[in-house]
Amino acid sequence: MGVPKAALAPRVLVALCTLLALGAAETPPGWATLAFVFDVTGSMYDDLVQVMDGASRILERTRSRSTKPISNYALVPFHDPEVGPVTLTTDPQLFQQRLRELHVQGGGDCPEMSVGAIRVAVEISHPGSFVYVFSDARAKDYEQQEELLRLLQHKQSQVVFVLTGDCGDRSHPGYRVYERIAATSSGQIFHLDKQQVTEVLKWVEEAIQASKVHLLSTDHEDGGENTWQVPFDPSLKEVTISLSGPAPGIRVQDPAGKVLEKGRGLKELLSIPNSAMVVALEPYEPGTWLTRSSGRHSLRITGISNVNFQASFSTQPEFDAIQRGERPVQGLPISVLVNCSGLRPPGRLQEIELFNTSGHVLLSLPVQPLLNSSSGSSTQLWVGSPLWVPPGDFLLKVKGEDGQGHPLHRLSGVTYTSVVPGLPKVNISSNIQAYSREPQLISCSARSEIPFQLQLSRGRRKLGEEQLFRISGNISWLIPAVSEGDEGFYECTATSKVGVSRARAYLSVSEPPPRLITPGNITASPGQDVVMSCVVQGDVPYNLTWSWDGKVAQPGAGRARLLQNSSLEISHVQPGDGGLYECVAQSAHGTATASLWLFIQEAPWVKVDPSPQRFSRGQELRLNCTAGGHPQPQTTWRHWGWPLQQDERDAEGSLHIRSAVPEDAGNYSCYASSTLALSLLLSPPAAPHFPEPLGDLEVQVGDRVSLPCRVEGSPLPQVTWTRQDGKPVVGWHGPQDVSSASLDDQATYICEAQNEFGKIQAEVKLTVTGQAPEIALASPVVRVLPGQPVSLPCVILAGSPFPARRWLKDGHMVAPGGRYSMRADGSLHVEQASQGDAGTFTCEVTNALGSHRQDVTLVIHAPPSIEPGPVLVTATEGAAVTLQCNATGVPRPTVTWAKGTEPISASPHYQLDPDGTLLIPSSSPGDAGTYFCTATNAAGFSSREMQLSISTKPRISVNGSQTLEPVPILAVLGQETTLPCEAQGLPPPLVVWSREPQPLPLASTRFSILPSGSLHLAEPQVTDNGLYTCTATNAAGSASLSYSLHVQVPPSFSSPEPKAVSVLEGQPVQLSCECHGTPLPTLSWWKDGRAPCSSASSLPTWAHPAVCLLGLVSPGGNVVYMEKVQLLDQGTYTCECRNIAGSSSKEHHLKVHVPPEFIQGSGVTTNVSVSLQGSLTLTCEATGIPQPSVTWFWDGSPVTPSEHTQLLSGQSSGCCER
Repeated sequence: MGVPKAALAPRVLVALCTLLALGAAETPPGWATLAFVFDVTGSMYDDLVQVMDGASRILERTRSRSTKPISNYALVPFHDPEVGPVTLTTDPQLFQQRLRELHVQGGGDCPEMSVGAIRVAVEISHPGSFVYVFSDARAKDYEQQEELLRLLQHKQSQVVFVLTGDCGDRSHPGYRVYERIAATSSGQIFHLDKQQVTEVLKWVEEAIQASKVHLLSTDHEDGGENTWQVPFDPSLKEVTISLSGPAPGIRVQDPAGKVLEKGRGLKELLSIPNSAMVVALEPYEPGTWLTRSSGRHSLRITGISNVNFQASFSTQPEFDAIQRGERPVQGLPISVLVNCSGLRPPGRLQEIELFNTSGHVLLSLPVQPLLNSSSGSSTQLWVGSPLWVPPGDFLLKVKGEDGQGHPLHRLSGVTYTSVVPGLPKVNISSNIQAYSREPQLISCSARSEIPFQLQLSRGRRKLGEEQLFRISGNISWLIPAVSEGDEGFYECTATSKVGVSRARAYLSVSEPPPRLITPGNITASPGQDVVMSCVVQGDVPYNLTWSWDGKVAQPGAGRARLLQNSSLEISHVQPGDGGLYECVAQSAHGTATASLWLFIQEAPWVKVDPSPQRFSRGQELRLNCTAGGHPQPQTTWRHWGWPLQQDERDAEGSLHIRSAVPEDAGNYSCYASSTLALSLLLSPPAAPHFPEPLGDLEVQVGDRVSLPCRVEGSPLPQVTWTRQDGKPVVGWHGPQDVSSASLDDQATYICEAQNEFGKIQAEVKLTVTGQAPEIALASPVVRVLPGQPVSLPCVILAGSPFPARRWLKDGHMVAPGGRYSMRADGSLHVEQASQGDAGTFTCEVTNALGSHRQDVTLVIHAPPSIEPGPVLVTATEGAAVTLQCNATGVPRPTVTWAKGTEPISASPHYQLDPDGTLLIPSSSPGDAGTYFCTATNAAGFSSREMQLSISTKPRISVNGSQTLEPVPILAVLGQETTLPCEAQGLPPPLVVWSREPQPLPLASTRFSILPSGSLHLAEPQVTDNGLYTCTATNAAGSASLSYSLHVQVPPSFSSPEPKAVSVLEGQPVQLSCECHGTPLPTLSWWKDGRAPCSSASSLPTWAHPAVCLLGLVSPGGNVVYMEKVQLLDQGTYTCECRNIAGSSSKEHHLKVHVPPEFIQGSGVTTNVSVSLQGSLTLTCEATGIPQPSVTWFWDGSPVTPSEHTQLLSGQSSGCCER
């Protein structure tokens, strides 16, 4: 079962109090560092001479101030590719000495590794330090600027550039990085001539002061005139205003409106035409001072005051003193904590303002006291309202008032850059070795820009409690006694608002290896027997071996043997047996090693030069005494038994007599543990003589030459060397020693020895031989991909003496080590090539007879990189469209284009420029879509996506086609009608309607515009006839479509007609049909539902199934006329009126009447005889339409029914019975 281990976070109140203490002690007066970062290329010689001279004045001035601003000094020389050696000292004399020891080297290289050198200076300096950079080149390593900027924001140090050159391009990133460093640190850039460095150093004397506060910091690249109101409070002393830039100008006005002038209120500290101006003033009156500056420049205003502030940031309302942040986090609400020192109550802060580097306010927020000290304290904590920090760089300004109510403004000494938070970084060992039955601690740590929670787990089981940390933290889980069940994966999870990060570790469990008790060291005297033992703990079987000075000891050989308990015994030890011994215990589960030292205690011994020695008055003597033994003995000297003073001996124990006198003669003894006497006696004078003959010498060029000339005499003779040819002996370190022989040294040399008792000479002939160097021919260009190893060959074919070889890159020496290494064959090797390695390398071999150089150009195939550009491109239909794809890389990448997944090739529609630009001469809506530009070279490829949107001129179509003429459209009276206007275009066009040509009122209920843009007429009237125009407009243009509206009226009959017409057969008849409508309707006649036939007969043929009315209808079609009606003409006649608006019909029912008529002679007078009392039937049959009625008469009188007479029903007959 595990036990969680982690410290609880301190409570908020404790953290704030701690922060107060830390902030107050962070940059106390006198804790700053003065750092010089110096470019030691050959072109900087004049600068170095002036800096050496000015440094002593700067140091003297800073040390003479009552408040010492500087605690230590740093010197960082740099020369591509090296930085250093670095000097950091509290001794100003040593700082000056190191400065004087600098020597310039090489040519005027441009650029230089200046960013790395500045970073080193800031790293070793205290917070709030002064860093001055002297160079005449832009930065080569500008890509490393982010790390330096973060460090400057943390250290709050100021960097000032004194530039006597910039490689001629101030738009280059290598120069722009200087501007950013200066802006971030509230420093400046001074551009000077080589002779003007001294003037800047005089200003540096004044600028380095303790308790410096910042009041204003602005940069103006666009020029113009700027006026700033700067409140000066009573605590401010010695205000300094500095400008740098072309033709700087400054105007200062006090609160009363008085303009200060040079010599009258303004003290000029520095004035370099077209480069820099620095003035100082005493703020004799509190209040708002005006400064007006002009030109393209940077402006800094500082002062001396004990009232200042420091700011820190937190994403939490509670501030942790240990884990507070100097940089705000983007995307989260941030609280700003202000630690204000020197401001005593009732003085207070009121607000915090965020400024950009041009001096403009980005935002402001109120502050409130968070924790105030006692009334006597001069430090206060204030916190601002939470804010969302803006992107980019910004400065903080705190505003308030002092105890007397005077306005108080202070500006941060550095700019702040917001940090984009990333996922927490989790760190845990990937493999953990644990041993059975032993405790094991599993630890995990994490870091994050924002608060996070940390948790250890195994599988789904959490190990301990999840813990909250601010910036960094670690947690642990202790397993008291490991077992096999503990083996497996353990996971560490860090969770923040950005997301979750995980890391896993595998715990392996095995039996423990042997455990050794470390033995103690052994000291023995020569001849003793020594036993060395290693005690192994545990019951696991093991094998024990011994080694001595890295070699396996062979027990049983010679004086060494292995005892039964595996101890090593050495009999009769000797001084050579001393050294480091190791015992190695090995088992199936592992290996353990322990070591001990065997020291052989050797009796002291003393060795001195032979005696006696002779000397003369004033001669310098050295009596050598070498002592040995173990431990090393301490030597002492005695003269006639009396001890000599310590300062008469040197570090090696020899006795040094600088100027001998007769009293120095006598017996001298050198003492270690035993003594050995040395006698020193005066000797009689003797003339010089050579104890051995001088021989001739033959050497190779470059060898060290020493011409022996041993001479004796008393006093000791003076030896001089001359050349037989009379030439001077130049370049020799001593009278007979030269470090590197050259052909010019070949000559006959004369050694002359002389003292007061004689002079002698001897000749030495020196012969110098050699051969000039030669390099094997190699490829002039070497190409390599990034990250791959590469070797640049340099094979020496000839040269005697063997030539010295060195490599140069772009004219500057390449020092082996770091990125570059020298192979045995002389080739220069780079293990992992990068773009910074590209350039011209020169192998130079040199000996005394000459030199040979060979250039090789190293080309690094940099992967393509495409410059960012607009993601969305909008163009108008028909206009030319240019899609940029600016790609860089080595070799120059080729650029291809694709639309979607379809590649684009050159055509009249698409034009591909060599620089990668895609041109569409006349764009159309079909060109809209997603385009991909891909840059490819041998090192890789890069792609960029962009969206093309074509703004098309509106198009209005009718039934899928376009028309230019007004479109006729018909409407029916009272029936709703829609005039279509569906317009296409991008962006979607706006549609408006007009009517001949006034805008159409849309407020009425009769007209409305539908979402599609069409016009809806609810109830068209005839008065609505006319020309209607729909106009569609967008950014690309406009289009219109006109409609000619015609409202149609359905047919109707003007007057009612009779529905039934009766006529006698043979009589004429006329059927009329008057109807109206718009357009004029056409009339058709139908009889009994049948259409008219095609016969041209003017008479109807009623027997025909299709009755023909064509000859009966009037030319207008509205009348049917029949001259003699026949019975077949009887029927229903339908008049139909029809137009495009509709139809209407009306029926006429025609009845034809036929007069009565007797059938078959009925009705003709006939005489009938009948018997009396007989019956008689008289028949009377008649036809007619309608059916006729029959009436009988008898003698002229109507016959009425009676008992004798009756009318038979259904018959036209009667019967009379008498």
